[in-house]
Amino acid sequence: MEKGIIPVLKRELKRMVSRPIYIMMTIFIPLIIILFFSTFLNQGMPKNLPIAVVDLDFSSTSRQITRNVGAGPSCEIKYKPLSFEEARDLMQREKIYAFVLIPKNFQSDLFTGKSPEIIFYTEYAHYLAGSVAMKEINTILVTLYSGVNLKMRLAKGEELNSAMANIQPIKIDSHLIGNPLMNYSYYLSSIIMPGLIFLMSLISCIYVIGSELKFETSRHWLITSGGSLPKAFFGKLLPYTLIYSLMLVFSYIIMNSVLDFPTKGNIFLMFAGGILTIISYQAIGIFIIGVLPMLRDALSIGAFYGVLGFTFAGFTYPNFAMLPAVKPYTFLYPLTQYYNLYANIQINGLPLSQSYMPFLILIAYCILPIFVISRLKGAFIKLNFIRE
Repeated sequence: MEKGIIPVLKRELKRMVSRPIYIMMTIFIPLIIILFFSTFLNQGMPKNLPIAVVDLDFSSTSRQITRNVGAGPSCEIKYKPLSFEEARDLMQREKIYAFVLIPKNFQSDLFTGKSPEIIFYTEYAHYLAGSVAMKEINTILVTLYSGVNLKMRLAKGEELNSAMANIQPIKIDSHLIGNPLMNYSYYLSSIIMPGLIFLMSLISCIYVIGSELKFETSRHWLITSGGSLPKAFFGKLLPYTLIYSLMLVFSYIIMNSVLDFPTKGNIFLMFAGGILTIISYQAIGIFIIGVLPMLRDALSIGAFYGVLGFTFAGFTYPNFAMLPAVKPYTFLYPLTQYYNLYANIQINGLPLSQSYMPFLILIAYCILPIFVISRLKGAFIKLNFIRE
């Protein structure tokens, strides 16, 4: 009987093509993930968010404000209620994300210098939609105020330069680095898409090893490798590493070539970081099934662990703002290091000399299987180490 890495590899390839669940885990689900995130967020930012305007003044100025508010790219005026109560009811029934209230006598107070107020309400239960609506409405109203203020100053005989200096005494020159278009897909898909591929590599690693225990074939697997666990793991996991790496490369092609994600650094260095992250998750999968050699429970623990990685990675809530007691847990997840690599290499264009630390931490994850080697070997040989 031929023994070693190649026989284990051939054995695993036969298992992969003979069971549909393997094809689902390695090909169909990753392709669905890539397709979903490349099309679902293709607009970049939410558009045509429904809002309302309550015009209690019915003047030419209030109508101009209404037109300007409705002309923005992100918000669309769907309703024009006649009272605050009606607008509030629409928001409570989730028909609108925001509404603007123009009070009575707005135009007359404006031209007499009484500084009337325009009130707007934003619903923040849906954080992204509320933020987008608030930003757009606030920008439009501030611009309108500045325009009216300028006209009034010029009408009083003030010079243009002096009027502009009073309206905007400090000029702000802002530069958005990494995501100048404020594209929500650039921020979200760049981590979620590869992150889910990493999660699938973790789940599949636990499943293919745990199924050997569950169906009592682990002894044959170990014999095929010549009794060497490193050869057994290398031959079994190599096809999955290659497939998920190809899926990761495909996702990079979609993000960078099709969706035009910003890319400043060495893309091959980013590829290396992504592949190393896949291997790190596989090492963690071996560790989990080694600590608890029971397929059902190991899959549950692995899924719970993998999902928590999206919380601790730092791309939604920054790591530096987390509680001191929480920050150490961010180092338990390879996705955190992948996000650091993405920020350093792809966004900021830093070389390896300034981005090596996440690589070192990812390599450190790969030594985890050493701590469960003896426990796993006993489970593989005895077959009844832990029963479901």
